This record gives sequence, C-alpha cells and structure tokens, in this order.
Amino acid sequence: MPLRPPGAPVDPGARTAGWPAWVWAALAVLLLLGVAVVFALPGLVERSARSAVPVSPPPAEKRVDPNEALRQTLEAYLQLRARLELQNAAAWGEPRWSDAAARVADGDQQLAQRRISAAGRAYGAGLDLLLQLEANRPLLLSEALEGGAAALARGDTTTAIARFEAALAIEPDHPEAVRGLERARTRDAVATLMNQGEAAEANRDLEAAANAYRQAISLDRAFEPAQAALDRVSEQIMTRHFMAAMTRVLVALEAGQTSAAETALAEAHRLRPGDPAVADARARLRSAQGRAGLERLRREAAAGVEAEAWTAVAGLYRKALAIDPLAGFAREGLRRAEERVRLHAQFDHYIERPERLYAAEPLANAETLLESAGPAPSSEPHLAEKIERLGELVRLAGTPVPVMLSSDGATSVVLYRVGELGLFSERQLELLPGEYTVVGRRPGYRDVRKVFEVRPGSDPAAVVVRCEEPI
Repeated sequence: MPLRPPGAPVDPGARTAGWPAWVWAALAVLLLLGVAVVFALPGLVERSARSAVPVSPPPAEKRVDPNEALRQTLEAYLQLRARLELQNAAAWGEPRWSDAAARVADGDQQLAQRRISAAGRAYGAGLDLLLQLEANRPLLLSEALEGGAAALARGDTTTAIARFEAALAIEPDHPEAVRGLERARTRDAVATLMNQGEAAEANRDLEAAANAYRQAISLDRAFEPAQAALDRVSEQIMTRHFMAAMTRVLVALEAGQTSAAETALAEAHRLRPGDPAVADARARLRSAQGRAGLERLRREAAAGVEAEAWTAVAGLYRKALAIDPLAGFAREGLRRAEERVRLHAQFDHYIERPERLYAAEPLANAETLLESAGPAPSSEPHLAEKIERLGELVRLAGTPVPVMLSSDGATSVVLYRVGELGLFSERQLELLPGEYTVVGRRPGYRDVRKVFEVRPGSDPAAVVVRCEEPI
C-alpha cells in the first residue's frame, strides 16, 4: 500500500488493507507534524533558534531504513519551513520558497503512489532549497539594500521603495533599510523643492533658492545635491553681501565718513576675513582716519591758538605728530606753542609774585624780558595784558616811595641797603619798594632792630627807631 501524507488525495483504486505497521506509524507522525505546524510552530522555531547546530537531513548510514530516512527528511523540512515562516520568508524567499513547496508536494504524490525513493528525493530537494534560502538570507538582504541605494541614486523611487521594503521584510527595523525607505518616500518632494530652488536661482532670487534647498535638506539630509546647491547659493549670497558692504566702505571713504566706513568694513571682514580687498580697504580707512584726525586736531589747535591756551595747543600738536611725524603745521605750531608757553610762564613768574621785582637782579631780568618780548600781536590780547601788567609792576618797582623815620636825636641809626643815617629826630627818605632793616644804637642802651616793607603806591607809617632800654 502507498504512503499518504497529511492532506494528500486518496487514490480511488488504492486499497488500505494489508499495509505494514510502519506505514501507519509514518502516517501518524506526519499527521502530528501537520498539527505541529499549525499549533506548535512557535515552540519548534524557538527550540530551533536555541540550537547551535543547523537542521539538516540525517547523515546517511549504512543499512538505514528508507522509510525512517523519509520521515527524518520530512520532519527536518517542516521544522525549517516553520522557522522561515516566522522570518517572513514567503515575502522574500521567492522563487526558492515556492519551488521548495512544489518539490514537497511532488514528494507527497510520490509517497501516495508508494514510490519511497522518489518521495525521499523530492523531500530532500525541497529541504535543500530551504537550506539554500536560509543560507542566502544575508546575501539577499545585502542585494536588496544595494539595489535600493542604486535605485535611489538614479531617482527611481518606485524601485528603491520596493527594494528597501524587501530588505525590511528580510530583517525588520534594519537601520539602513529604514533610512533608505524614508529617503525614497520623500524623494519626489525633494525633487520638487530642488526644481523650485533651481528656478529661483535662475531668476537670481537667491534667498528663495536657498530656502528651497534648506527644505530639501530637512527632508533628506543625506541628499548631497541639495547640500551642494545650498553651499553654492550661500556662497553667492555671501558674495553679494560682501560686495554691498565693500561698496558702502568705498562710498563712505570718498565722503570722508570714517565712522560709517568702519562699520561697513567690519561687516565685510565678518563675511570674508582673509579677502585682500578687506585688507586694502582697512589700510585706506586708517589713512583716512589719520587725515581726519589731523584735520580735527588742526581745527582744535587753531581754536586753542585763538584762545591763547598754549599748553593745550602744544598737546594737540603733539597728538598730530604722533599720527604723522612729518605734518608741517603740527611741527611749526608746536614750536610756536612751546615758545608761548615759556613766555607766559616767565611773565606769570613776576605777575603772580610782584615782590620778586623788589630786588635789583630780578628787576633787571624783568626789564630784559619786557624788552625782548616787545609789543604783543593784536591776536594775543592775553599776552598784551601781561606785558602791560609786568611793565607797570617794573615801573612801580623802580619808583621810590617816601618813608618817614623818627628817632630821639640820641640814637645812631643805620639803614641797611642805604647806609648810616646818624642822629636825628625825623628824617624822610625816598626808598624803592622792598624790605628794609633799620638798626639803632646808643651807648648804655640795648640796640634796636626793626624790619619794615615799602610797597608801591602806599604811604607807610613812620618808622620809629629809639634805644630806650638801658643796659
């Protein structure tokens, strides 16, 4: 009697009587395996996954019972098929998956016709196809990923989606396949944005083009053409801004607006720090700033000259020479300012303390100063005032002032810087302004010493010189 696998059609002409016991046992095993495929499949796969040894047909041994070999081959096929079903092989294993099923179906037919050897060969062929399918799974995954990437590179989004989906069918959540599928699904939108950017770029609307390219990158950061386009347009935008800033620099320099030029140059430097045009413009700006600074100092110094603020004027000219050591107006102006500073200091020396003139030598020096200074220019009223003031002080210092001396006729009087006056009761002298010392002596009496001052324009009280304290 021929063996019949589970679900196989019954030959109407076949008779079941007289089958050997092993046939019934094999049918029972096959029936149990069929039930296991439906109800115990997960457990079989889990046990298989824990096993380090791949399922394979039992090695051929001498004198192996053909029916036992057939049973083992079919059992190995069913276990491997169950495991591959959990791995979704039906979705990615074609055509081997269907070919293996067809071989096993043929084996069922052979078994139903009691062709044990033919059935064993058919079952073995089906098992071999599944083993090849399992072994080729990594290669199939790699081919699907490569095919998806190639299709995506040439813009064939339909093929790319199919290939990445095939990769995910082989290995769900594969990172490269997930990313590739996302990129493939957004490629049409990316292409639309790229077209918008290119159109805007052709119309010189660079900002709109850059915005479109940025949106494309946000959809697919790995899309290199979008990044390259954004870099290109960004460079053009930066060049446009740079040229505008440099134009503002040059216009401001021509107008002498150094502050505006400096602001525009700072922007140009930020855009292109190493551009030679920036360095050239900076040199021109420094030169313009120097000229503007010199002109400002010239104006301030002229105002100081008019106000006869010679010390401040000298400081301004020194600043101008620090900018340009060859500035002629500053060199000549500093020389004159320093002369005027010294001249005013000499006049102030006597004017602030007129008593210095009450000595012969200082008075002579003051007279020499007046003679050398000469009349003050009409543009220097302060100097003229000082010349006039010192001249008056010199005149007063050289004009004698009447001074009355009183004594007792018994005291001998000596006036230092004048001489001996002898004995007198009253004596009027004409003395130049200054400090004087008078001494009185009388035999038998203690000497008397007095110091008095003579000031211009004043009538001092009589100076009394009498020795009145006996010794």
